[in-house]
Amino acid sequence: MALPQLVAEGLAADAAFVDGSHRFHEVFVDLSFLRKLVRPGGIVVLDDHWWPPVRSGARYFELNMGWSVVPGAFDSGTIDAQTGRARLLALRLPNPPFEPAFEHFQPF
Repeated sequence: MALPQLVAEGLAADAAFVDGSHRFHEVFVDLSFLRKLVRPGGIVVLDDHWWPPVRSGARYFELNMGWSVVPGAFDSGTIDAQTGRARLLALRLPNPPFEPAFEHFQPF
């Protein structure tokens, strides 16, 4: 609920950390608003990206919105003790900003 208000207030950030819902539709909405809040070239860090709904949300923005994984950003120290999987993923927003044509869509 806070992200739309921050967009309306004109907030701009260099980075954002997402540790929220693991439901795809909520991840997608969070990333949609963060796309408007984080400056071009900024970073969005996702917690628990190995969960399929979280990873799918991130994948949409990679394939359709020009976001790119920051290689090696969390190579050590971010392993989930229960699963043995890396917990964090860093994504860089494109600079300049990218707005695809409405008919452009890559399945994710």
